[in-house]
Amino acid sequence: MALGNSRAIRLEISCNPPANSIQGVKKRFYLISPRPNEAKRSSTLGNAAMNVLDLNACYGSHATLLLPDDNNKFNHGRSNTPNVWENPAVTGIHRLPPHSRNVASMAEDYRRFRQQRQEGMPIPPCFCLDSSFLESHDNDITSSTGWRFRLLCNPCSIPIEYVLPQPTEKDLRFCNNKIAIPHNWTMMPCHRRPVSELIGNSKTDAGSVDVPKCGCQISDPPRYTNVRMPFSTLYPHVPLDNPTGVYRLEFSVNFCGWTIHNSNNCSTDATRKRRIILHFGAVESCFFVYLNARFVGMGKDSRLPSEFDVTSFLKCNCRKCRNEAVGSYNVNHQSQNGDGDHSTTNNILTVIVLKWSDGSFLEQQDHWRGMGGIHRSVYLYSIPGEAYIEDVFCRASIVKANEETSASKNSTTTWKGVVRVDARIGRDSNTRIEGKDIYYNENIKCVRSHAADNNEGEYRMLFQIYDCNDVAIFDKPLDVTDTEAPCFAEIHQRSNLISFVANVPGSVMPWSHESPTLYRLEATLLRIVKHGEVESFHSIDIFRTKIGFRTIEITNRQLLINGEPVLIKGVNRHDHSSTRGKAVSREDIYRDLTLMKEYNFNAIRTAHYPNDPYLYDLADQLGMYVVDEANIECHGHYDMVCRENTFAAAMLDRVQRMVVRDQNHPSIIGFSLGNEAGFAMNHTMLYGWIKGYDDSRFVQYEGANRPKWGQLPHVYDRKDSVLATDVICPMYATIDELIEWADVIAPRLNEQRPLILCEYAHAMGNSSGSLIDYWEVIKSKHGLQGGFIWDWIDQGISERDDSGKIWFAYGGDYGDTPHDANFNINGMISPDRQPHPAMIEFKKIAQPVEFELDKCGNEATIRVCNRRHFMTLNDLKATWTLKIDGFICDTGSFSLLGVSPQTYSEEPFDLSKVNTLPDDVEVHLDVRAISIEDGSEVAFDQLMIRKGGDSSSIRSLIYHSRDYIASNTDSDFSIELNQSNEGFSFSTNHHELHVSSGALELTYSSKTYGTIMDGLRVNLFRAGTDNDGVKQFGVQFRDPSKPLGKWLSMGLDFLDFEAVDVCFRKVSVPFHENDVAEYPTCVTKAKIVGLPGQKRYSRIAIAANVSPSQPVFLGDLEQSVTMLRDGSLFIDVNIRLRESIVDLPRVGVELSIPERFNETCFFANGPHENYPDRQFSAHAGVYEETVPETLDCYVVPQEQGSRTGLRWLFVSEKDSRSESAATVKKATLTPSDSIEKVLENKNGLLIVPCDKNLSFHVSRYKDAEVFSALHINELMPTSANPVYIRLDIAQRGLGTGSCGPQTLPRYQVNGGSYRISFWLIPDQHTK
Repeated sequence: MALGNSRAIRLEISCNPPANSIQGVKKRFYLISPRPNEAKRSSTLGNAAMNVLDLNACYGSHATLLLPDDNNKFNHGRSNTPNVWENPAVTGIHRLPPHSRNVASMAEDYRRFRQQRQEGMPIPPCFCLDSSFLESHDNDITSSTGWRFRLLCNPCSIPIEYVLPQPTEKDLRFCNNKIAIPHNWTMMPCHRRPVSELIGNSKTDAGSVDVPKCGCQISDPPRYTNVRMPFSTLYPHVPLDNPTGVYRLEFSVNFCGWTIHNSNNCSTDATRKRRIILHFGAVESCFFVYLNARFVGMGKDSRLPSEFDVTSFLKCNCRKCRNEAVGSYNVNHQSQNGDGDHSTTNNILTVIVLKWSDGSFLEQQDHWRGMGGIHRSVYLYSIPGEAYIEDVFCRASIVKANEETSASKNSTTTWKGVVRVDARIGRDSNTRIEGKDIYYNENIKCVRSHAADNNEGEYRMLFQIYDCNDVAIFDKPLDVTDTEAPCFAEIHQRSNLISFVANVPGSVMPWSHESPTLYRLEATLLRIVKHGEVESFHSIDIFRTKIGFRTIEITNRQLLINGEPVLIKGVNRHDHSSTRGKAVSREDIYRDLTLMKEYNFNAIRTAHYPNDPYLYDLADQLGMYVVDEANIECHGHYDMVCRENTFAAAMLDRVQRMVVRDQNHPSIIGFSLGNEAGFAMNHTMLYGWIKGYDDSRFVQYEGANRPKWGQLPHVYDRKDSVLATDVICPMYATIDELIEWADVIAPRLNEQRPLILCEYAHAMGNSSGSLIDYWEVIKSKHGLQGGFIWDWIDQGISERDDSGKIWFAYGGDYGDTPHDANFNINGMISPDRQPHPAMIEFKKIAQPVEFELDKCGNEATIRVCNRRHFMTLNDLKATWTLKIDGFICDTGSFSLLGVSPQTYSEEPFDLSKVNTLPDDVEVHLDVRAISIEDGSEVAFDQLMIRKGGDSSSIRSLIYHSRDYIASNTDSDFSIELNQSNEGFSFSTNHHELHVSSGALELTYSSKTYGTIMDGLRVNLFRAGTDNDGVKQFGVQFRDPSKPLGKWLSMGLDFLDFEAVDVCFRKVSVPFHENDVAEYPTCVTKAKIVGLPGQKRYSRIAIAANVSPSQPVFLGDLEQSVTMLRDGSLFIDVNIRLRESIVDLPRVGVELSIPERFNETCFFANGPHENYPDRQFSAHAGVYEETVPETLDCYVVPQEQGSRTGLRWLFVSEKDSRSESAATVKKATLTPSDSIEKVLENKNGLLIVPCDKNLSFHVSRYKDAEVFSALHINELMPTSANPVYIRLDIAQRGLGTGSCGPQTLPRYQVNGGSYRISFWLIPDQHTK
């Protein structure tokens, strides 16, 4: 197509430029001037005295598009055409077609074998231009300066000197801070700070290192928005103030292998010339490339590669090539050393990157926006010039060679392999080929003529497949000219186009997530030259790619992978690094995928754009299914862009480039047309192209089941949805909606497509409630086949405060407006890639092995269920641990050999010793499946052998613990009662309790060690989770689906008590069945009221609408505190809340104890935090934990750390610890032995509830303190901070209400009567 018109010359775009032209641009150039209404800005933007580079239509009247005329001079011109970066019809200039070559692997192979290179070896030179490689001395490309960078305020302020070959130093100014490519300039400390800080010094995010004064003196911090654009202009126009980065690299090429295979012979034989390709992995969002003062090309799409042919521009620095161009384009070399092999002949590469472009309207994803920069790797590589392998597309499938037996499903299946290969031989644009009409189905050889030697060269491709042991599969390479070869089922050859189907001899090992067996396909390009009757064969190019044999089918509402309905246990993944932004490293990607495998994920949706090629390589290798998603999201213009004809070409370009780049990866089971971009004719075009190009995978698009206009609830009977999606893939569907679809809607519509949630279980903050409820439905309903959790990683950016404390920034922290606060902090792992507790929950749900227990007398059977589809359990072994009242009693193991897929085996287990225990003893059997190779845990189940009593075992524990404590203190028990106007006081020989009159204040102390407890209060509030309400979203205050605003308006964060009545009585406290007596008790009655607005949260937007108002009556309280002779307390709290109150955060009490009690040992469900709707993975046991100094589990401080099913809790002083509870092993099967060892020689407090219904949390912060903090570094404890113990009889579940279904009704807390009863037993020992 043509880009603009001038009075005399047209600038043309081409992908394969002739060799005698400058990248396809004709020999004369007309330069395009700015739009008239923008010329006025030139006086305020940049230096008017300086020539300013024009990127085809920039701002200043001095603008120039740096393109040469016949004399290699630069001209000025004018035009009224639109800016290239605001023209969606222009997706690139001189950009090469996409291909599936793995450029990173080419660079690795070349670096590995460059020292072993031999004559004629087809190892193409390939160099990485990333900063880390340029700094290596072992490189044929050298740079004395490395990459240098300058940030400018807009595209019109670029001095032309940045692209000139030899500017003086005074003409250039760069950022003083060193950059490392790949990078985002928004992540540089000097550019993500306000300008006022840049003029002086500021702190880096790595510590207290001073950042020098930035030469750019421009601030362009990260910006985060979810739906809305960060600016207000309507497509295709972007802001005039458009931050623009200038990258400049001076480098020398010290190897002439760019032109020939053998570096010892610098022949310029046209038959041996090579093309040199400049590869950019990804650049955001629009960029222009100049090499040696000449315009090379332009590209858009921030998440896919762009390549340019730079053969005509590059200078070689070897002896023979120093004074001539690599190709046919001559330049003047600057040689300092006339006869040396390595003179200084620098190439000047300049890359101009614009933050915003028309492409930004296709990139409205929910992540940091406008992260400008070269954020993926840059390469320079060489391929043959006259003919080369342009691309190879291999679809490797399987067919069953025999029928499996019912006794051992899949274990005896033999698979035959079939490959369907499409290949293309590329050519130099200057090579002229005689055309030939093709009407009949005839094969046409690929023949080229060469003017240099008047010979014709015939080109032929050979194909071979190698197994994982590098053994060739075919007896000889496949040659499509050998039409009699028995393996061929189909052959087509049309000159440079080759297509065939071949049957693979023998059997193959299928690829799956369980057994990711990879093969290697090699295609070799031969040049056959005839000299009379003699033919000579020359290998000139080779193409290597990994392949996997597998099939994908959709039938009867099932997605079948290799014939099996594999459940998709997936997660959405954004590219993110807390220190590098979008420039994720290979280490980051490896950490991500290995964590996913460790926690039993089997699928990734690349939300919402293609990822770095290394991710797909790893997915192939490790075994992860991938839904590859196009870089198309138009959320802020949901119904609009998809209906714009002007954007159709850009959308298709993005889909085509993605599909072609990733086509050979077996891990990719489906392609996605993008996300939240409406649904119209542009999408049906994309679907049609993909299905026509590759029918071996499914295509999905969530928007196809939305109404025609608007992002309204899903419409499952929309008939035209089949034109855009092969699966039903809603987002955030409720559990009831899934049940209705499976039971009613799908049968009624005769729907054949499965339902796989593209997003669900929004993991924002402390979230992911009801995961098990989702999966119970998914596993039980035909047609439901899993989904992808939203999402993988919290997108926080690492910062460090003045005290050195690391915290993570989110939207608004850099002064960016508009912003959506912490709505991008919604991952299963933290910004520094540490798993959140929800990961453990998912691992348990998705585990491939399950254990069940059948009991019969003294015998029991452990049933081992293999949930895998393709593998036995031979790679695993089972271990078991027997627990008595939470303590380990015995251990053992057994084999898992021979358990076939989708079957089970049984293992006997002896219960004779367990059956001798009292009925009130709690007995569990923990069974794990462990990897034999590395010992990692794959699956876990806790099997209940003996539930134990709800109260009798508790009384027994209290009796033994109190008896043990008493025997180690003083046997002389007595209680004194004192009553005054101030309240009641109880005292024993060692302890004192004071309860004040007229207020709910309680103090409990030891006469030897001081205060033990300084407060016991009713607690109805929690530091809201993001699902309760995003505290920085003020609009959610009155949102009925977000209860946090209601809680604040009820004053739950500040309770008071009215009509307080304190009295004395004696009550019977049965702590043991043989010892019942009456003890003095203080009874307090009061009315509970909330005081809205009493606490002010100046920075919390959702609390801004709360103002002081009248007290809100909540309910009644009756609290009894009984002291026993040994100083133990029995506390009984009865709370009666108004029946009309619904959806409360919690009902419980909060105890305040001195800060010295900072060690905990407890018998509860754990070891990780768990809540009513996220406790499937928690298991009963005795665990130890230090009270954390900080709350750093979540980026935004909020409710965290609760454990359900409390049996007992012991808090103690750190320096008083003796034997660790983890090492306590029962010598006998009596409940008292181990608890005595926990208490031995410790000063602390034992809390024992009267049943197992309490949950607890120990923290150094009040809920109000946590709620008022926006970042974790704002919570710093002091030595005076007490420790708070929260005991809850009910707490609201977590849900996923920040974006999706709220907490299910069965996990909500409503008004009614609640009782909290527990023992508080002091344990002090003389030091």
